[in-house]
Amino acid sequence: MTSSAVVGDIVAKLDNPTVKWVAVGAGVSGAAYLAMKVSWFRKNPFHSFGGKTGAMAKDLVNSGINSYNQFFDQEDGKGVGSRILSTPEFVDKFYSLITDFYEYGWGESFHFAAREIGESFEASIIRQETAIAETIGLKPGMRALDIGCGVGGPMRNIVKATGGHVTGITINEYQVGRCLKLNKEAGVSDLTDIKQGDFMDLDKVFPAESFDGAYAIEAACHASNTAALYKKVFTVLKPGALFSSYEWLRTNKYDKNNKRHVDVVDGIAEGNALPEVRTIEDCIAAAKEAGFEVQYTFDRATTGGKPWQAAMKSARRAAYITHILTGVLEFIRFAPKGTQAVHTMLLKAAVNLEAGGDLGIFSPMYLIVMKKPVA
Repeated sequence: MTSSAVVGDIVAKLDNPTVKWVAVGAGVSGAAYLAMKVSWFRKNPFHSFGGKTGAMAKDLVNSGINSYNQFFDQEDGKGVGSRILSTPEFVDKFYSLITDFYEYGWGESFHFAAREIGESFEASIIRQETAIAETIGLKPGMRALDIGCGVGGPMRNIVKATGGHVTGITINEYQVGRCLKLNKEAGVSDLTDIKQGDFMDLDKVFPAESFDGAYAIEAACHASNTAALYKKVFTVLKPGALFSSYEWLRTNKYDKNNKRHVDVVDGIAEGNALPEVRTIEDCIAAAKEAGFEVQYTFDRATTGGKPWQAAMKSARRAAYITHILTGVLEFIRFAPKGTQAVHTMLLKAAVNLEAGGDLGIFSPMYLIVMKKPVA
């Protein structure tokens, strides 16, 4: 069964009239009670589902998801790698649609991590973040750039662990506001900064040679051209500085002639606003083209006692309950039209990510460490 068929079966079961009317039959008060039992939703009810204080105005959610889906009309099995779809507006729209869902369902750090035996999910996330900070040698007195920082979960954990200063950049205005608020609440405003901007234009946002190091945690995958992004990073780094990136990549187990493999990778791209899913060879070539010296590469997905996709599997039931809840809240007009469609997109993305991990054809944490030559 293809990933689309799996999602279709899930959604059909969740959205059949009996299920929906049982939920609605519980009454508006019952739906509201379910919503308020979710602590994150209880604290930010409008923020949570795209209200006027959230990422996207209520009346724009439905048109937003429809226009997003129009970017991906590829024929089954043809792949999306030949088309450059990741325009700034495209990625911005994606994060306006999904930031609340990500924060609600995953946390403030929008990335994966393999887990050691007995390690909590939260601990694995922090370990993944501090590991990349170690690769660039971040310490007190140094200034690092967080490329595609989201709502700032990694930067907060990294500055607490290292004492270094981190400046983040994200294209999404809503994420900037969330990041500033969360940084203040965490008491790290003096060690952090954030700018809104396209990371493909880093040289227009920051002076040349202004950072002692840089990292990207599962963010460079949104770049329309990897070499072009790496060149921008090269420009804003001081000579001798290190740049490390966790890349979303196809592994050497991927077979372009295997329709299942192609469908899964297509689904990963569609559900996560990617122009294509590249290889480590592509990134090495891009690094060299940008002028970097490649220090080493390593697939962190191969480490740990529990694979990175295990966290999604364990959260599947909660995701399905959320899907029903979004449908009910949309039905009673508490959530804007299109909310459940956004969640359906994320369910499909999760199914494909799990499959990519299980098949061993995809890694979201292939580390590449680069150095800007001193001379």
